[in-house]
Amino acid sequence: MAEIYFIASGIIIITLFAVRSTTVSHTLVFIYIAFLGWLCISEWQLLDQNVSGLLHADALGVLFLFVTLIVTFFSAMHYIIYAQKRNQGARAISIHNGSFVIFVTAISGALLSTHIGMLWAFLEASTLSGASLIYHDRDRLSLEATWKYLFVSSIGVTLGFAGIMFLSIAAHNTPNYISNLVEIAPQMNVGWIKTSFIFVLTGFSVKMGIVPLFTIDIDAKDSSPSPVGAMFSGPLMSVGFLAIYRFYQIYCHTSILEWMNNLLLFTGVLSLFLAAVFILKTNNYKRMLAYSSMEHAGLILVAFSTGVNGYLVAILHLILHAFAKAGLFIQIGQVHRVFSSKAVESCGGYFKVSPTGSITLLAGLLAIVAMPPSGLFMTEFMLFKSLMISGKWWIVFIVMILLCFFVYAMVRNFFNLIFIDNPQAMIRQTVNPLESVPPLMLIGVVLIFGVVSPDFLISIIKQAIQVLPK
Repeated sequence: MAEIYFIASGIIIITLFAVRSTTVSHTLVFIYIAFLGWLCISEWQLLDQNVSGLLHADALGVLFLFVTLIVTFFSAMHYIIYAQKRNQGARAISIHNGSFVIFVTAISGALLSTHIGMLWAFLEASTLSGASLIYHDRDRLSLEATWKYLFVSSIGVTLGFAGIMFLSIAAHNTPNYISNLVEIAPQMNVGWIKTSFIFVLTGFSVKMGIVPLFTIDIDAKDSSPSPVGAMFSGPLMSVGFLAIYRFYQIYCHTSILEWMNNLLLFTGVLSLFLAAVFILKTNNYKRMLAYSSMEHAGLILVAFSTGVNGYLVAILHLILHAFAKAGLFIQIGQVHRVFSSKAVESCGGYFKVSPTGSITLLAGLLAIVAMPPSGLFMTEFMLFKSLMISGKWWIVFIVMILLCFFVYAMVRNFFNLIFIDNPQAMIRQTVNPLESVPPLMLIGVVLIFGVVSPDFLISIIKQAIQVLPK
């Protein structure tokens, strides 16, 4: 099934770069999304079967495939509006759509990979195609963000490759299939696998947007089109987590389990701290959303570090965050169109311009700062419970204090945007209220899951984490 998907993707990619018809280009993207949906369903049906090969998704991979499918669909829909309102030429659209399909194909390939080397190759492909998406607007800021992204991401992926090499040394040249490595992990040299995990966590932090290589992720989300920011905060962040998770999955049944958890805890708290410092200083709405993604990535690592009590919490939080942040990025793109600015001092009185868009922003704000009925409130509550069960009361105190800074910064700036008139705010365009429906749908999923327990989702996550220590 996966082979057919990649063949179809290759044909669509070649065609996208060749065509110069805007209608045909957008149509091909949605044909590709249909193939991606077919792949998701096919892999879902194969979950309970013993399938061998290089490309097959486990339960976690299937979950993230569906997240990728949903966010990709809404991002592609919004890009049509983005390109139309900015009078993008046919060539720019074809380059974007071709790069977009390569990017999503690379992400889906990483989610399907059962071999560590293939996982790394797909992550590298997401770097190259992601850089093309960042450079879409062809201005000075996008150029600077692109070369930085290429440079830092290449360093990150190289460090990740070094981690794979250390794993290969520890495994004594055992084939790098994840299932094989899990079996022999208890016999691996502790020093080599600790070194491997440090390199992997450092290198793939560039994909998840956490310490230490987080800065380029912030610049990329700020300089790229809003639909691309949605993809970076959703599917790319998920695949960054999955890359780290695969190595955790291999090493978790060894003596370094507690050491890995402590390292993840330290990385998560440090990411939270730095994100809190920077979000208080920024005056750019897209960068605020980017630092908010870094905050939630830190929370995910903190939750995961608590072990069996936090595995489910971390994955559920990651999925809900992907939907909420994708909706907010799409909506803030409309704000950018209205005021031709992302700066706090150049925006204001948005409710008078777009009541529907303002309601969407308020719903997204409610979701992302984890206020009831947000599903993220449920996961953060479960996070604190997991920390208390683990005896980490001092971490609970630190995380709560840091979260107060995020709530303050987000609520203050977004309330100013929506309700406070700003004499310097110049309205450049008006927005059709119907354009706010797609992001509101994404955000609505997060709010609904805060009221209605997502039992089917929780059951799949439980199936995914069965391979981890009990």
